[in-house]
Amino acid sequence: MSSFVRSRSTRVGIAVGVLVVLALLLLSHSFGRAVPTNNYRPLLSPAALDNGCFPLPGDASLDGLAHQVRWDGDVETSSGPRRELRGQYDLVGRDEATERIVAAFVAVGFREVSREDDGDTLVIELADGDARVGLQTADLPGTDQETLVRGTFVLDLPVVAATSDDPLCSDPKSTKRFAPGQEPTR
Repeated sequence: MSSFVRSRSTRVGIAVGVLVVLALLLLSHSFGRAVPTNNYRPLLSPAALDNGCFPLPGDASLDGLAHQVRWDGDVETSSGPRRELRGQYDLVGRDEATERIVAAFVAVGFREVSREDDGDTLVIELADGDARVGLQTADLPGTDQETLVRGTFVLDLPVVAATSDDPLCSDPKSTKRFAPGQEPTR
């Protein structure tokens, strides 16, 4: 066989190979793809203060503050049983987070009766008749304008019973009311 025929068949073989690779690349988007079903993640439980199970006094709402509830439970204090709700606020500093939380309670009839600030932690007491709400806010150390979670808050609230016997109201993922020994680190 002449070298001309061999080189021609080699060129044809290379050209066919290149065409096959190009065809595979052009069609590859339709091979082996999963059909999107939108069920690859579990449904998330509603947020602790959005589920309606354990409302804030006066039905106050923290909708004006980006936050997450970390723990909500009843504790024994020197003045008797109280509800303690621990959370984190996002995107704002301590003073703005405090003002937004206070505004939520003022909007439902509470008034500020005391305020103490040691430079790190701000402590406020609010009252509406006999109902009392305590608030502590503090920035997390080392946060700046680029940090999402900027600080913590603790609400000292009157004890409240679940508003419903819906199974959601006994789900700690939604209510943040964990069994003893299952609480997140505080």
